[in-house]
Amino acid sequence: MARIPPQTRQEILDKTDYLSIYQEHVRLQRKGASYWGLCPFHSEKTPSFSVSADTGLFYCFGCHKGGSVIQFLMDIDKLSYTEAMEELAQRAGVTVHFEESEKAGEAERERQALLELYDRLSRTFHWFLMQHPSGHRALEILQKRGIPDDLIERFSLGYAPASRSWLFSFLKAKGYSDNFLKRSGLFSRNDVAWPLFADRIMFPISDAKGRIIAFGGRAMDQDGPKYINSPETALFRKQDTLFAFAQALESIKKTDEAIVCEGYMDVLSFHAAGLTNAVAPLGTAFTSYQAMALRRKASKVVLCFDTDEAGLRAAERACSIATAVGLETSVLLLEGGKDASEILERQGAGELTRMAKNTINSGLFLLTRASQLFDISTMEGKAKAVAFLFPFLDAMDSDVRRQEYMKEIARTLGVSAHAVEMDYAKAKASGSYHQRDSANPSVPMGSSGSARTADLVFIAAVILSNNPFLPSVLQLDSEDIEDARAKDLIAALKEAEKEGIRDIEGILSFCPDDAAVRFVHEIDASGELSEGLEKIIEDGLARKRKKALEKERSRLVASLQAKCADEDRMQEKSILEKIMRIDEELKKTGGDLDE
Repeated sequence: MARIPPQTRQEILDKTDYLSIYQEHVRLQRKGASYWGLCPFHSEKTPSFSVSADTGLFYCFGCHKGGSVIQFLMDIDKLSYTEAMEELAQRAGVTVHFEESEKAGEAERERQALLELYDRLSRTFHWFLMQHPSGHRALEILQKRGIPDDLIERFSLGYAPASRSWLFSFLKAKGYSDNFLKRSGLFSRNDVAWPLFADRIMFPISDAKGRIIAFGGRAMDQDGPKYINSPETALFRKQDTLFAFAQALESIKKTDEAIVCEGYMDVLSFHAAGLTNAVAPLGTAFTSYQAMALRRKASKVVLCFDTDEAGLRAAERACSIATAVGLETSVLLLEGGKDASEILERQGAGELTRMAKNTINSGLFLLTRASQLFDISTMEGKAKAVAFLFPFLDAMDSDVRRQEYMKEIARTLGVSAHAVEMDYAKAKASGSYHQRDSANPSVPMGSSGSARTADLVFIAAVILSNNPFLPSVLQLDSEDIEDARAKDLIAALKEAEKEGIRDIEGILSFCPDDAAVRFVHEIDASGELSEGLEKIIEDGLARKRKKALEKERSRLVASLQAKCADEDRMQEKSILEKIMRIDEELKKTGGDLDE
């Protein structure tokens, strides 16, 4: 597989007059450390599009689009990555020599081998379901749940036999090596011969092109987890993938709308009822990556999660995620059953089709939830209900919509619209408003939709700086980082370092979390870190060092207590000396000592 070498990429970027490229499309004026203009990607009257004078990254505070000058050219001129790089190279006078990466070639061969394996295995599972006696019970369950044979064929549903030995033997007989099967996502990490799927109804998971990239398996008895999904592999990333996306694609484009429901059986139930634009996340929460995949094909989405508390919380989060990418979002609350699968089985396809028409817009759904979750007869309850809606307000890309929704909040809760606006502005400025994650409000959110934690700011500062602390940061273990988005960013930093990629957007291209990437773009565009990057990184490393010392001290104290019980005096003295040395270091960092 040919690629542009990292050193060539860096040379192109070093010689690129990025400002002139932006100014070909946007009239920019310098204000402080950034250049500002009207965003070329959405209609606006007040400039919200900024270009950092230090990093050359662009970011729009209105539509949240951001990235490097490479991404800008790709978006504005509809170019591929290679085409954008060749355009920049021509402008900069750099000759592009593509290289055949041995690592990339191996990765591509692995991908192709996995695709071939999954396709072969999908057909085998399907044969077991439709032709073999061992699959009869699985077939009866599907038919009882209202899934017709033509849908079983269309989705290539299957059955994995109960025997724990057949799959390994079957694939070894086909010539697959132990090492390859370990990486296939089909077997236990601890035992290559132990299959993940046995005595389960099998759901092939495909990419947008219809190629099978993973499997989901549903237990027929309550022994073990009800559902198991393939682990992530060279082909499969859960947060990027939607079940049934390939099968639903034409319907999604035709109706300009997608139904997002909770699981495999719900999707199949909607399709059985003729609503063939239904898709589902894969055992995880609905992500911004999945929302963007839908936004490229449609302008509207209907969220239909289970009607239990967990499902309602999932719908709350999904409303903001879908709205943030520009999807017109509504919610479907099904009556008479927990989910679409129950309704299809008990009441039939006609009743599910009828119910599917009764949607409410996401703003009304969240207002209703706020009224249910908080006692809005009290002043305290009203304030909490208003704060609960801040993430949704923040997700809107239109000031007009935001203002109108604030008026609706005010009317519903019996407060003034001005008070709602003032509370929202204060919370946004301080980064102190809450996204409800459980029965209680949780962590404060920033305007990018990411929780603004010390870890997130620390790793963002590392990525935005060309600093001498990089080797120390790269030595940090993922366990040293508590924030999930910061974990993704440091993993991207390490992966980019392996590839010899040092530019900011190149590093961010390895990060799977869109919200984390957007946070880096936004904090860079704000200029907030322009004067204090080095201090933030020093403080972050010191904080991690302190935490590591405290963790090691706790381990030694526990070990000391065990040695005292064993009356091992020599070991006891050695451990005490180590604890004393750690205590001295902790005193220098201001660490607390637990005597």
